[in-house]
Amino acid sequence: MVELAIVLGVIISLISIESFGLAAGGIIIPGYIALQLTSVDRILGTIIIALATFALIKGISRYTFLFGRRQMVVALLIGTILSIISHHYMFFNTQTSTAEFSAVGWVVPGLIAHWSANQGFIKTMGILSVTSVIVRFLVIICFNGNLFPELY
Repeated sequence: MVELAIVLGVIISLISIESFGLAAGGIIIPGYIALQLTSVDRILGTIIIALATFALIKGISRYTFLFGRRQMVVALLIGTILSIISHHYMFFNTQTSTAEFSAVGWVVPGLIAHWSANQGFIKTMGILSVTSVIVRFLVIICFNGNLFPELY
Protein backbone atom coordinates (compact mmCIF):
# COMPACT_ATOMS: atom_id res chain seq x y z
CA MET A 1 0.00 0.00 0.00
CA VAL A 2 2.85 2.40 0.80
CA GLU A 3 4.45 1.94 -2.59
CA LEU A 4 1.12 2.38 -4.37
CA ALA A 5 0.34 5.57 -2.44
CA ILE A 6 3.75 7.05 -3.23
CA VAL A 7 3.53 6.20 -6.95
CA LEU A 8 -0.02 7.56 -7.19
CA GLY A 9 1.11 10.65 -5.27
CA VAL A 10 3.89 11.28 -7.77
CA ILE A 11 1.48 10.88 -10.70
CA ILE A 12 -1.20 13.14 -9.17
CA SER A 13 1.49 15.71 -8.22
CA LEU A 14 2.77 15.81 -11.77
CA ILE A 15 -0.77 16.26 -13.05
CA SER A 16 -1.38 19.14 -10.61
CA ILE A 17 1.89 20.83 -11.55
CA GLU A 18 1.16 20.53 -15.26
CA SER A 19 -2.53 21.47 -14.97
CA PHE A 20 -2.50 24.22 -12.35
CA GLY A 21 1.15 25.18 -12.02
CA LEU A 22 0.99 24.41 -8.28
CA ALA A 23 3.18 21.92 -6.46
CA ALA A 24 1.65 19.97 -3.59
CA GLY A 25 4.58 20.61 -1.28
CA GLY A 26 6.94 18.39 -3.20
CA ILE A 27 6.30 15.56 -5.60
CA ILE A 28 6.19 12.74 -3.02
CA ILE A 29 4.29 14.55 -0.27
CA PRO A 30 0.68 13.73 -1.33
CA GLY A 31 1.41 10.01 -1.05
CA TYR A 32 2.75 10.32 2.49
CA ILE A 33 -0.07 12.60 3.60
CA ALA A 34 -2.66 10.28 1.99
CA LEU A 35 -1.41 7.43 4.16
CA GLN A 36 -1.97 9.53 7.29
CA LEU A 37 -5.41 10.96 6.49
CA THR A 38 -7.00 8.85 9.22
CA SER A 39 -4.62 10.35 11.82
CA VAL A 40 -5.87 13.90 12.21
CA ASP A 41 -3.37 14.62 14.99
CA ARG A 42 -0.42 13.68 12.74
CA ILE A 43 -1.79 15.87 9.93
CA LEU A 44 -2.20 18.81 12.33
CA GLY A 45 1.32 18.23 13.66
CA THR A 46 2.71 18.27 10.14
CA ILE A 47 0.86 21.50 9.32
CA ILE A 48 2.07 23.15 12.55
CA ILE A 49 5.69 22.15 11.89
CA ALA A 50 5.47 23.22 8.23
CA LEU A 51 3.98 26.59 9.25
CA ALA A 52 6.70 27.12 11.87
CA THR A 53 9.37 26.22 9.31
CA PHE A 54 7.76 28.56 6.76
CA ALA A 55 7.73 31.42 9.30
CA LEU A 56 11.39 30.83 10.20
CA ILE A 57 12.37 30.78 6.52
CA LYS A 58 10.54 34.05 5.92
CA GLY A 59 12.22 35.57 8.98
CA ILE A 60 15.69 34.40 7.95
CA SER A 61 15.19 35.61 4.37
CA ARG A 62 14.76 39.18 5.63
CA TYR A 63 18.41 39.22 6.70
CA THR A 64 20.07 36.93 4.16
CA PHE A 65 19.82 35.98 0.51
CA LEU A 66 17.73 32.87 0.88
CA PHE A 67 16.35 31.45 -2.35
CA GLY A 68 16.79 28.44 -4.61
CA ARG A 69 19.01 25.68 -3.26
CA ARG A 70 19.89 27.60 -0.12
CA GLN A 71 16.23 28.01 0.73
CA MET A 72 15.63 24.30 0.11
CA VAL A 73 18.51 23.25 2.34
CA VAL A 74 17.55 25.63 5.14
CA ALA A 75 13.89 24.53 4.91
CA LEU A 76 14.87 20.87 5.08
CA LEU A 77 17.22 21.44 8.01
CA ILE A 78 14.73 23.49 10.02
CA GLY A 79 11.88 21.12 9.15
CA THR A 80 13.94 18.09 10.13
CA ILE A 81 14.99 19.61 13.46
CA LEU A 82 11.41 20.62 14.29
CA SER A 83 10.13 17.20 13.19
CA ILE A 84 12.58 15.41 15.47
CA ILE A 85 11.54 17.67 18.34
CA SER A 86 7.87 16.97 17.57
CA HIS A 87 8.47 13.21 17.66
CA HIS A 88 9.79 13.51 21.20
CA TYR A 89 7.64 16.23 22.73
CA MET A 90 4.39 16.77 20.81
CA PHE A 91 2.24 13.96 22.18
CA PHE A 92 -0.32 14.07 24.93
CA ASN A 93 -1.57 11.10 26.91
CA THR A 94 -5.10 11.08 28.23
CA GLN A 95 -6.96 8.35 30.04
CA THR A 96 -8.65 7.12 26.87
CA SER A 97 -6.15 7.81 24.10
CA THR A 98 -2.94 9.46 23.02
CA ALA A 99 -2.85 12.49 20.74
CA GLU A 100 0.39 12.47 18.77
CA PHE A 101 0.99 15.82 17.06
CA SER A 102 4.30 14.74 15.62
CA ALA A 103 5.02 15.45 11.98
CA VAL A 104 4.72 12.89 9.22
CA GLY A 105 8.32 11.96 8.48
CA TRP A 106 11.32 14.23 8.90
CA VAL A 107 11.54 15.78 5.46
CA VAL A 108 7.83 16.37 4.74
CA PRO A 109 7.38 19.64 6.72
CA GLY A 110 10.55 21.13 5.21
CA LEU A 111 9.40 20.37 1.67
CA ILE A 112 5.96 21.82 2.37
CA ALA A 113 7.58 24.95 3.84
CA HIS A 114 9.94 25.33 0.87
CA TRP A 115 7.11 25.18 -1.65
CA SER A 116 4.99 27.43 0.55
CA ALA A 117 7.74 30.04 0.45
CA ASN A 118 7.72 29.84 -3.34
CA GLN A 119 4.00 29.78 -4.08
CA GLY A 120 2.24 30.73 -0.84
CA PHE A 121 1.17 28.72 2.19
CA ILE A 122 -2.56 28.73 1.42
CA LYS A 123 -2.07 27.63 -2.20
CA THR A 124 0.33 24.89 -1.18
CA MET A 125 -1.96 23.56 1.56
CA GLY A 126 -4.98 23.75 -0.75
CA ILE A 127 -3.42 21.74 -3.56
CA LEU A 128 -1.85 19.34 -1.03
CA SER A 129 -5.26 18.70 0.51
CA VAL A 130 -6.89 18.01 -2.84
CA THR A 131 -4.12 15.77 -4.18
CA SER A 132 -3.82 13.80 -0.93
CA VAL A 133 -7.55 13.06 -0.85
CA ILE A 134 -7.44 11.97 -4.49
CA VAL A 135 -4.49 9.66 -3.78
CA ARG A 136 -6.23 8.15 -0.73
CA PHE A 137 -9.41 7.64 -2.76
CA LEU A 138 -7.47 5.85 -5.52
CA VAL A 139 -5.70 3.64 -2.97
CA ILE A 140 -9.06 2.65 -1.48
CA ILE A 141 -10.37 1.84 -4.97
CA CYS A 142 -7.27 -0.25 -5.76
CA PHE A 143 -7.78 -2.29 -2.57
CA ASN A 144 -11.47 -2.97 -3.29
CA GLY A 145 -12.84 -0.57 -0.72
CA ASN A 146 -10.65 -1.61 2.21
CA LEU A 147 -9.78 1.49 4.22
CA PHE A 148 -6.97 -0.28 6.06
CA PRO A 149 -5.60 -3.01 3.79
CA GLU A 150 -2.95 -5.43 4.98
CA LEU A 151 0.46 -4.05 4.13
CA TYR A 152 2.13 -7.39 3.36
